[in-house]
Amino acid sequence: MSDLITTRNLVEELRALLCEGEEEALQIFLQLVRSEDIAEWLEYLSDEERQLLLAALDHETAGAVLDDASTSIRAALIEEMDAERLARIAESMPRDEAADLIGELEIADSEELLQNISYEDERVLRSLLKYPEDTAGGIMNPDLVALPATATVDETISALRSAGDATVTAAVYVVDEKHRLRGIVRLRRLVTARPNATLGEIMKADVISVPVEADQEEVADLVEKYDFLAIPVVGANDRLLGAVTVDDVLDVIEEEATEDIYKMAGSSAEEEEAESLLHIARFRLPWLLVCLAGTQLSTTVMGLFAHRVPLFDQISIFTPAIMAMGGNTSLQSSTTTVRRLALDTLAKSRYLTHVLREVTVALLMGIACGAVESVVALLLHGNPLVGLAVGSAMAVGMSAASLLGGSMPLILDLIGVDPAVASGPLVSTINDSLGLTIYFTISTALLLALG
Repeated sequence: MSDLITTRNLVEELRALLCEGEEEALQIFLQLVRSEDIAEWLEYLSDEERQLLLAALDHETAGAVLDDASTSIRAALIEEMDAERLARIAESMPRDEAADLIGELEIADSEELLQNISYEDERVLRSLLKYPEDTAGGIMNPDLVALPATATVDETISALRSAGDATVTAAVYVVDEKHRLRGIVRLRRLVTARPNATLGEIMKADVISVPVEADQEEVADLVEKYDFLAIPVVGANDRLLGAVTVDDVLDVIEEEATEDIYKMAGSSAEEEEAESLLHIARFRLPWLLVCLAGTQLSTTVMGLFAHRVPLFDQISIFTPAIMAMGGNTSLQSSTTTVRRLALDTLAKSRYLTHVLREVTVALLMGIACGAVESVVALLLHGNPLVGLAVGSAMAVGMSAASLLGGSMPLILDLIGVDPAVASGPLVSTINDSLGLTIYFTISTALLLALG
């Protein structure tokens, strides 16, 4: 709570300085705070105050603030900024971050910006912009220290000292005359080696790298698996193009997690950037229409059994419980499966074992819940047959729901569809109709056989 109060007090102080036009006091205030904090404060300011604040920042700080700002706020800020100012900001940013910024602009605006920056920056940024944003090329930093194997330790340390702030310095990469990756030297190995030793003598030749077209999730998995601070990115013939750093990987993990959460809710991460209520509704409506169709299917199932099931009036009052328990069980299985797939802890050879495990667990829980529900049915109606029918149907229904929830993500993964979709309305809709069908089928069979 104290942090929240401090933030609000600082925002109010900042707002007062912006409104009063105290430029000197504002500059002193901004020099005492971090760019990450300024980016957070943007959430509390009006559009006009944000513009005034950004105008008061130097190019480098403005670039850092824009990089940390939310997508919607950043889009609104750069939309009001002139091309010259935006070009200077882009030049001050690390090139991978500048490419991300330019990639969010309309084509005409991005071309105008590129024409206002230096030739070298333009060349590098255009090469980065050609890669899809969700690939290694789209998130890599092209600025790194790459030297031939003949370079000495002393020469390498000098190169590191002269490197810019945005340069990847987690390691030194060894390349041949065609800039092909041949080895890597970690900083610890570098500083403990003899000054006149060559990189060829101390490098590690077995380098783990990723192709420039690799999906960003694959890159994140490798960095996490080997605890890298950075991983090199190569093109054709192992030509070194750049490196993906751990801070980029953290952004990827957050982005992918956000995307999966939206898919599980039957929406899209794009709605974060949408300002129009109609656009947000457009992202959510398709899945709701699927749910509506599923609801109608469930209604049809009940209608079909209404005149065929003995004691239908007594049996039907338990349908909400049957549907709810089936839905919850299916959600547990699908969520567990999706999470294991996301963490890459479930090998394809163990798919069947995993599904059987989930179904068995669900059956045990179904027996317990079914026993409780059968007692409730017996107390309400005084008919043991109703209790037996309800309890048995719940046990079987929960097992079937677990089978659906556990297997659907695996099937989607095998055909190349994001498994997170399986935790959303798709499974819920199918599960409701399946649960009702199982419930009334088992109830009918038991009541006719034992009645």
